[in-house]
Amino acid sequence: MAKFSEFGADQVYDAVETFKQNCLLKDGSIFFGQEALWSNATISELHSVFNKNPDVGSGSFLEKFKDQISGAGKMVIRLAAEILYIYFLFPSNVSGYRKREVIQEILSWASDNLSDEHAMLKVLDKGIGSGGYGYNTRRPFEIAFLIEFLLKWKAVEETDQKTLLESPWDFQELMDSVEDGSSKQLRHMMLHMLFPDAFDRIASGNHKYQIVQAFSDLVSDKSVILDKQILEIRKNLENLLPDKKIDFYWSPIEEAWWGGSEALSELGTPLELINYKRQIVLYGPPGTGKSYTADAIAKTIIRYAALRELGAGQYFQQQKMIEEAFSSNIHPLQLHPSYSYEDFIRGLHIGAGGKTEYRAGFFTRLCESISNESTEVALPHVLILDEMNRTDLSRLLGEAFSLLEKRGISIPLPGSDTDGNPFSLMVPKNLFIIGTMNLIDQSIEQVDFALRRRFLWIRCPFSKEQFLAAAENIWNAKSKLVPWSQVESDFERMGASAEAMNLKIHQSEMLGEQYEIGHTYLFDVIEFLLQAMGPYPTRKSTFLWTRKGKAKWPVEQLWLLSVQPLLEQYVAGLDSTQQKNEIQQLKAIFLNN
Repeated sequence: MAKFSEFGADQVYDAVETFKQNCLLKDGSIFFGQEALWSNATISELHSVFNKNPDVGSGSFLEKFKDQISGAGKMVIRLAAEILYIYFLFPSNVSGYRKREVIQEILSWASDNLSDEHAMLKVLDKGIGSGGYGYNTRRPFEIAFLIEFLLKWKAVEETDQKTLLESPWDFQELMDSVEDGSSKQLRHMMLHMLFPDAFDRIASGNHKYQIVQAFSDLVSDKSVILDKQILEIRKNLENLLPDKKIDFYWSPIEEAWWGGSEALSELGTPLELINYKRQIVLYGPPGTGKSYTADAIAKTIIRYAALRELGAGQYFQQQKMIEEAFSSNIHPLQLHPSYSYEDFIRGLHIGAGGKTEYRAGFFTRLCESISNESTEVALPHVLILDEMNRTDLSRLLGEAFSLLEKRGISIPLPGSDTDGNPFSLMVPKNLFIIGTMNLIDQSIEQVDFALRRRFLWIRCPFSKEQFLAAAENIWNAKSKLVPWSQVESDFERMGASAEAMNLKIHQSEMLGEQYEIGHTYLFDVIEFLLQAMGPYPTRKSTFLWTRKGKAKWPVEQLWLLSVQPLLEQYVAGLDSTQQKNEIQQLKAIFLNN
């Protein structure tokens, strides 16, 4: 792995070198010249007021951080700001504006202020890779890990420190000796920034696991740590794809191991579990992207099977064939109350001459077609049953109900075709089934127990991280004059506001978790904001909220036209007083969070 060079990341590596020379090999500073900030004494004091005094109360990170460290003195506050600087160096999914804002806020507690044009602060406009939005939500734990590691590091003799900084695997071992250190994203980020030739720019242990699983045929020794396996995979990919720059987040390599689905990622070992069960249900409140996730999972299943079937060498030569399989091998079916067993398995129909005859349904025809398929590479098929809660599932599946666990076994169906041939049904081994279910229409508790055990159930709740990621994509596609970095903090607040409202819904005796507001309902705010900005937008400090945290016109319109009507439908069964109280409480949270 060479240093990542996209988006001007070379400046980040230069900043890391400054950090290494000034702070790891000495007790100096990033911002304040030769001042001895990174000494064992100052780190220990920060450890005492932060790590040993966790604040688990309500409030933002900065509010709680200030309560913890503001009384510890100028040196500790300056060190805290520089530790936040290291925390922010890697992630590209946080704007430089927001990074500088946080660091300047911390420095202000010591009556310090740096110019935003300061060379080290300007570096924060760059980044190496996404930390995911979850990296921000786990900020206290990531920072606590770094402080714990620094205490270990400062206890190492100076000559041994130099040796460790020349030995990536020994440095990694020391870092992993910190309790729970191997699970922290900052661990992966620092290893890459300090040793880019040994560690790829991957900030997620789960991503590393998925890469190793996908490219297992390129690993000779599966007993070594993931990072060493990934290094071997990289070297083999460089031989297989000599004309391409190898990066696990660039096409066509990314698609081979990552389906782009957070629901999959949260499973930990998703593809192994899905291959084992072959049937999954994505369930949750409406508007949480279940149909989109189902399609992403279906493509992942096909790509993963192609990689296994072909091997890495042939896989990259057969991209056109794999893309074509997305059209031919993914079978979406929208279910509804009138969709029946007769439509799905087989039923009586009026034929020629007015005679009744049995005809195969959608599922039976699909199974026959897959069983009779003759292709050079047998890729899996995926049936997506969208909104499967809208029909009687047990009746719909009929005989297929038991065959979901008995793949490859054929059973006869009652009746015969017009030629007198009996109908039969066999569910092929390479057919996967993905269902989506809105809990608001049918609770998971109402699902037949025998049916439930035949599926894996993956909950898809409201996700602030998915909302922000999708909002960024939509904004970048629609807004040509105002960059995402200027509005990002407002949308982060919107996500937090929706999260707080959904927590209230979850705790409500009148509603409950199935009535959460899905993140797709919030996307209308983008159009409202663009309208409010007009064709000649000016730079503003806030876009969706006032400085005092009150909602501006775009958020008010979102509430009035999208959120409130949905909630009114949800509480329609309550008496008028209960309806009014419930709506008013949720409105206060959403518009004034």
